[in-house]
Amino acid sequence: MSAEPTVFIVDDDPAFSESLSTLIASMGARAQTFTSADAYLEQFDPHAPGCLILDVRMQRTSGLALQEQLSKLPLSPAIIIMTGHAEVPTALRAMRMGAVDFLQKTFTEPELYEALQRALLQDARARSEYHRKEAIERRFSQLTPPERSVLHQVLQGEANKSIAANLGVSRRTVEDRRARIMQKLEVESLADLVRVSMEAGVQS
Repeated sequence: MSAEPTVFIVDDDPAFSESLSTLIASMGARAQTFTSADAYLEQFDPHAPGCLILDVRMQRTSGLALQEQLSKLPLSPAIIIMTGHAEVPTALRAMRMGAVDFLQKTFTEPELYEALQRALLQDARARSEYHRKEAIERRFSQLTPPERSVLHQVLQGEANKSIAANLGVSRRTVEDRRARIMQKLEVESLADLVRVSMEAGVQS
């Protein structure tokens, strides 16, 4: 069973963080507060589902700097940027780096609720896609070198007879390897084989 999503709040104003945490709890969500980017990074778990509310202006490491660090990882929480001021350039930069939303601290409860819904939905989708691709890569890792050789030629559009001649093996051997490839990759058609190969970055 997957863990319950958490709203991580990173803001160097403890009073604001606690107030925000209470508000989020009243909306039925779990919240956890941190007074700095460093404090958050010390306990950061990329596999913990949820979203991150970041204050733009913090001492030492700013919210945007933390967002930039997290954006380089293969898996990280969806991000809502929050600020006490209307800063268009900052908002644009945050959105370019993948922030789900940009809120001023004068936000209304409906605005916060909608932002959280969007962020948690995006996070769930991103994690689902990450785990799906991870599963595909695990399947490909089960292929033996001879099976990979056959796969590459199949992806090039070669027929079994040509593959057998190219590899110096019998046609039956090629057929057996193709059957094992389909079984290991859990696909039933050539179209599915091509699709999962592309998703796994396997070149023809």
